[in-house]
Order: sequence, then structure tokens, then C-alpha cells
Amino acid sequence: MMFDYLYIIFLTILIFFVNLILIKKNLLLNNIGKNHQNFTYINQVPLSGGIILMIFFLYFITDYILLYFVLSLFILGLLADLNFLNSPLKRFFFHIFLIVILIIYYEIKIVDIRVEALNEILKNDLFNIFFCSMCFLVLINGSNFIDGNNGLSIGYFLINFLFVYKILDLNFVGFLNIEYLIIILCILLIFNLFNKMYLGDSGIYVLSTISGLILIKIYNENSFISPYYIVNLLWYPAFEILFSIIRKIKSKFSPVDPDTLHLHQLIFFYLTKKFDLKKNIINSITGLSINFYMIISLSFASTFFEKSNIQIFVLLINISNYLLFYLYFYKNKLNAKN
Repeated sequence: MMFDYLYIIFLTILIFFVNLILIKKNLLLNNIGKNHQNFTYINQVPLSGGIILMIFFLYFITDYILLYFVLSLFILGLLADLNFLNSPLKRFFFHIFLIVILIIYYEIKIVDIRVEALNEILKNDLFNIFFCSMCFLVLINGSNFIDGNNGLSIGYFLINFLFVYKILDLNFVGFLNIEYLIIILCILLIFNLFNKMYLGDSGIYVLSTISGLILIKIYNENSFISPYYIVNLLWYPAFEILFSIIRKIKSKFSPVDPDTLHLHQLIFFYLTKKFDLKKNIINSITGLSINFYMIISLSFASTFFEKSNIQIFVLLINISNYLLFYLYFYKNKLNAKN
């Protein structure tokens, strides 16, 4: 317990120290200069979350090959945060390269999704590599899509790990201490909610990749868990990117170009019109509101984490609610403009 307190104090001091350096050197500061980010105008917030997470993983992950992959993704995100790699398409190809090599090297597989016909297809090694790669790519890029409000992405992954930690009573998952990961996410969440730190692309890339690895490992080592429970843990970023791609293609808009029509952005717009509060407060309220729904959904899903039929039902409810919420807030924005 004493070590936990010392660890919390050390992390807090580290974040203050890193933020101070970044602000003094005028590095990795989120000036909100892009059009798609103007809906949450906050000046001079350090993108230090990725650096803090990378320091954490450098200390706790003892598999040096895995660290190489994590560090590569961190650098890729850092280049994006520094505006040295602005092309989403180029970043996507780098993601593909790194993820495919990671999957092949560690022989990462998904072998049972409770559908016999699909299980037979997954026995093909090439298809399994393709399927796992797509899962990671959707998770990484979908997580980047939802990283638009304070507390949203950090809170989302924190909620996932809290439920996994609770129902499985796991301290370690192969290469990482889950308890310490939860602690660092709690600290980062507090800084993020008070506009003192953002994850940035570097933080999102690292956190989403590690989360995917942890959840696949948990499922492969605990066959009693329904694969659709894992899907329910990660459905939001996955569906966000799939829905956004369909929406943009239908509107004859490039899927890789950013816009301000994601669900969290529409909710933020609605709340700014509804309540006379500062934008930074509404920013945090938006992220917390979405995650409050996630807690309710996962509380039910976690009660029946072994039952695939219930997990599929929860997934369908979540997707239906997303579409209903999206339609409501989208219409609200259109009416406000008219």
C-alpha cells in the first residue's frame, strides 16, 4: 500500500514536471488551431499524456521486443503531435506495417468467436492475421476519433480495465500490472478533466494498442469469457470509426478528413446551446456523460460476461442507442443553424 502511495505521488510530480518543461520550451502545446477542434477551444494545454504513458511502459514492461513496438507507435503519434506527419493516410500505412509485424511476431490470434463457420475461416493463418490487424487498426483509429473531449478516451479505457479487474480479479496480465495501469489512468484523468493535460496521438496510439493486446490475451487465457463481452468493452471507438466512414462516404466526403460531426461533438454543441457554462466545463461534462452511459452498459454486460446471447443483445442496444442519440443531436444542430 505504501508503494502505491509513493507511486501516485511520483506520477503526479512527474506530470507537473513534464508539463512545466513543455510549456517553457513551447513544445507539444495544443493550441487548437485546426477547424475540427475549434468546438472545444482551450489554449496551451500540453500533450504530455503520451510521454507519461511511455515512461510508465518503459518501466513496467520487461519484454523489450514489445517495448520496441510500443515505442515505435509512440514516436509515430509524437510526429503527428509535432505536426511533422500530418497525413492521416501515411499514419494509417505506418499503423498497418507496425501492427502486422507485431501480430506475426507474437503469433497473436483470435480463434473462437462462437460461430463455427467463422471459426473455420479463422483457422487460416493469413485470414487470422488480416482479421486481428483490422481489429487493432479499428481500435487505434477509432480511439483517436473519440479523443475529443476531456475525460472521454482516458475515462473509457479506465472503465474497461476497472470492470476487467473486478470480474476477473487480475493483478497481472502477462506483461503488465493492471492495478498500476488503473492508477496512472486515474491520475491522467484528473489532469485531463481540469485541462492540464491531453493524451495526444502518441498517448492514444500507445494506450489503445496496449489495451487491445491485454484484452486479447485475457480472452485467449480465459475461454469461459464470451468474445462478445470483449466486443462490448471496445464497441464505442470501433463503431465510431465505422459509422464515420459510412457517413462521410455517403456525404461524398473523404473518410480520412476530420469534421465536427462525431457524436461527442454534437453532444458538446447541444450542451453549449442548452447551458450557459464555460466551454471547458461543458467539454468535461460531455466526456463524463458518455462514459456514464458506458458504465451503465458495462455494468449489465459484466454481470453476464459468460453469456454470448446477452452480450450480443447488449451490443445491439448500444448501437441502436448510438444511432438514436446521433440522430437527435444531429437534427438539433441542423435546426440551430436554421
